[in-house]
Amino acid sequence: DYQNDNQASWVHRMLMALVSDSALFNTREGRAGKVHNFMLGLNLNTSYPLSPLRNFTTQESLDEDELDAAVADPDEFERIYEPLDVKSKKIHVVDSGLTFNLPYPLILRPQRGVDLIISFDFSARPSDSSPPFKELLLAEKWAKMNKLPFPKIDPYVFDREGLKECYVFKPKNPDVEKDCPTIIHFVLANINFRKYKAPGVPRETKEEKEIADFDIFDDPESPFSTFNFQYPNQAFKRLHDLMHFNTLNNIDVIKNAIVESIEYRRQNPSRCSVSLSNVEARRFFNKEFLNKPTA
Repeated sequence: DYQNDNQASWVHRMLMALVSDSALFNTREGRAGKVHNFMLGLNLNTSYPLSPLRNFTTQESLDEDELDAAVADPDEFERIYEPLDVKSKKIHVVDSGLTFNLPYPLILRPQRGVDLIISFDFSARPSDSSPPFKELLLAEKWAKMNKLPFPKIDPYVFDREGLKECYVFKPKNPDVEKDCPTIIHFVLANINFRKYKAPGVPRETKEEKEIADFDIFDDPESPFSTFNFQYPNQAFKRLHDLMHFNTLNNIDVIKNAIVESIEYRRQNPSRCSVSLSNVEARRFFNKEFLNKPTA
């Protein structure tokens, strides 16, 4: 049985290495399904950018000091503004996480007037000790390209403070950046959970200590990998309990941020007011413009 288990484990590691390192699985064609084009034959017209108050820009037009070296890949957002091909019979349907693995675009429209964002990043990292800001820096870059308010993400906070369960990023000058939200960013990190079964309650028994003594990304068996098709109960329970603990362990951070957001909203009740008269692309709502013949 021991020999069979070792052989199965070796086969599993080899398959994981092939899948993880394969260039094919890092492309849209390798990780996406091809379906019939539901937009085939339709005409697409631009209405207005994601932020109706401002035009979008391209990553090439951003200043170098606006881009962090960790995400300064010229192909990160290549063709991001290109409309869907309405001539191809089939298209690839991909997970938007291939661009960046955080759903910030859903809540960054200025019409929403978001004050506080609590995000949980479950993205893979090279190791447990690696900086956990890659996806967040990509989200910041995307926001700048769309001229949407976003706090400055300082990646060097990792060098100063080390790995933590969560990080808080605030606008540096709230009086100037009035539309900029505060971000509480939780990452996958097993730190205090190893010693405490609940905030302030130490682990005592051998079983309690063993269940919490695990690595997330450094484990050679990769029990939490996205490429696993089945997850044992222990792996699920460990991650579930870990994030439950990390959230409770930082509940005061969340409460304080909520209090600050409420106080700020009281002082700035009309933080975000958007009407058609403010929209730069409002010509698209003008009947005369819509009926104007095109060349």
